[in-house]
Amino acid sequence: MLALRETGTLPPAPGLDAGTLAVRIARSWACAGHDVLAVDADAHGSGLAERIGAATRTTLAPARRGLPTLIAARELLSAGNLTRHCWRLAGRGPGTVWLLAAPTHPKGAAKSAAWLAERSEEFAALATGMSVVLAMPGSPTDAYERLRDAATHCIALSGGPGPAPPGGMRAVLSAFGFRFNPDPVTLLLATNDDSGPAESEASVVDEAVLGRFGPVRPTALLGGRARQRDRLALAAIDVFAGRLCEAPESCAEPRTGGGRSNGSAGALGSSSDDRMQAHMQTARSAGVSR
Repeated sequence: MLALRETGTLPPAPGLDAGTLAVRIARSWACAGHDVLAVDADAHGSGLAERIGAATRTTLAPARRGLPTLIAARELLSAGNLTRHCWRLAGRGPGTVWLLAAPTHPKGAAKSAAWLAERSEEFAALATGMSVVLAMPGSPTDAYERLRDAATHCIALSGGPGPAPPGGMRAVLSAFGFRFNPDPVTLLLATNDDSGPAESEASVVDEAVLGRFGPVRPTALLGGRARQRDRLALAAIDVFAGRLCEAPESCAEPRTGGGRSNGSAGALGSSSDDRMQAHMQTARSAGVSR
């Protein structure tokens, strides 16, 4: 089970958080043939389901399918029972992403996160049959710490300075004396150690940085249409997701056959999935590295 959390200050992109990154990683894994359960463990009410719906022009209501209905059902936490309370994010790969959405109201989200924390070991056990990605956006809570302890891997998002000056038109203007700061990047940090993630950019060492990506619109991460500037960041995330899935205990076994799932009442559009493979090839040819 992979857990995603936040630390420090993220680049100024409203909506860029652990939830949006979890959706992109889940979709990347599904494109590679894995069935993925994306658990929105949000304790603050950031409205991930609503943001996915806005990006893909669909409607997702956690009150219809999500943690509220799962909690009310009082069922055993099996893969079959869970999927009845999830939204399916449609894609072009053989795998499927099931989204278990959190309530939007902060009080409901906090209660749902606490409920998840009490059953963290049960969710971790599900990772033997399907890949599980856990999103813990916002400031730390007691529920987040318990969920983090149950995860086999934990990745933290943090902001960092860009490695090079911005390109494009700003590079042209720089030749005429204009000065621009490098675009900020989002760092992906290893946090499996007991000390937790670094709290400042200055304390981040290269060994802790597992990956990084540049500016990207959150809607592109959530499945909306990707613009040219988004694609390099999407490619970097897809390559990073591929490396994660090669690590022991990160992913369940991929499907050995099958094709694209047909639509259902909970299926979403996949406007960026048809370019997923192209993004990954772009990253390899561009030399995306750690």
